[in-house]
Amino acid sequence: MAPVCGSYTRHLFIILVTSVICFLFLHFYIRYNDQGLLDSVIPMQDQQFSVSHFFNVNDRLTCVDPRSERGVEDTLCVQRPQYLPSYKNPCWLDSGPYNGLKRLRCLPYFHVLGVDKSGSTDLFSRITQHPQVLANSGGLGKETYYWCWLKYGQWMKGVVRPQPFVRYLRYFDEAAATIYHGFHTNGSELITGDGTPMDFWDFRAWTLIPQNKGLTEPAILTPHLMRHLYRDPKFIIILRNPTERLYSDYLFLGYGWSPEKFRDDVPRAIDMMQRCLKVNSTRQCVFSNHTYVEMPMRLHIGMYSVFMKEWLAVFPRSSFHILRTEDFAQNMTLHLRLIYKFLGLEPLTDQQIEKIASMTRKHETEIKKEVEDMYPETRAQLDQFYAGYKEELATMLDDRSFLWHRLP
Repeated sequence: MAPVCGSYTRHLFIILVTSVICFLFLHFYIRYNDQGLLDSVIPMQDQQFSVSHFFNVNDRLTCVDPRSERGVEDTLCVQRPQYLPSYKNPCWLDSGPYNGLKRLRCLPYFHVLGVDKSGSTDLFSRITQHPQVLANSGGLGKETYYWCWLKYGQWMKGVVRPQPFVRYLRYFDEAAATIYHGFHTNGSELITGDGTPMDFWDFRAWTLIPQNKGLTEPAILTPHLMRHLYRDPKFIIILRNPTERLYSDYLFLGYGWSPEKFRDDVPRAIDMMQRCLKVNSTRQCVFSNHTYVEMPMRLHIGMYSVFMKEWLAVFPRSSFHILRTEDFAQNMTLHLRLIYKFLGLEPLTDQQIEKIASMTRKHETEIKKEVEDMYPETRAQLDQFYAGYKEELATMLDDRSFLWHRLP
């Protein structure tokens, strides 16, 4: 029996050694390839590609920490609501605060994403004049500031306590109650919306999204988080000539009050952005809190194509209705009809549309009489800076009007 035992021992030893060798081989192979992947997502100094070019974003669309990351809720850990098919607006029944009684909760059916100083407040107010559209309880009856700021504990340039998803729903509780109580009339056809323009472009808090931990560029942004929770959102974006938008924004936020100061600050802002782009990717520069805080104006908001690319990477083009401020101002009745159609609302009569179009403009920035228009050389500098981004946007949207060749 000894030879048999010896043979068995030798075979066992060979199997054990082979297993150890295989384990070590796999260990170092995986470690090498993981490191290679990590190295590849660190952009070269002149790297201009999205980090999603280096790995599948879907691999990161999973819950990481149901508790939170530095107090910020992991949205991908929030269970997607079970929407009621009988309501046009995305609504569901949720346990209420009183003895667990069910109540209707709702998310917005549509978002007016932006952009700042392009007339989004006026546009939203006219949209809500349709009898099937309800406002929310946020700022100006439209702005919740959740996806861009409050979710991450940001407020203007200050800090507040991060808000969870359930807090966001409160902005639509009044609309939800109206939808619920009007169900047997026309409540099931009512919708509500969110009109926070910063949602389109303000991604500064991307480092607080758990799925982006350890990355030098974001893999997950607001569009991904919305896609996780929403049913079939519709997005309306109103864009103004970026050069004109910047001057209005500059005056509105008090960066300066004269064309002379604007003339002096524009070259500084352009130089800061160009120096950043020489050593970083476009996404790193534009999605940076440093850019937002240090620049003498919000130059980066007018780089529309950079942000549009992020949204179109997540949602189909059919989810968006994009228009120019200049076109809306010239023919409100036409564009209101197009927007109502995009939202699937009942068409209004000519009289109803005309009444909405004739309303006084809302939240319009009035330039003081003593403040003149920007200098021609300043305009030329900005037009040149934005030229490439306008070209990219026009190509992306297949619409040459977004080149803004002719000023209103």
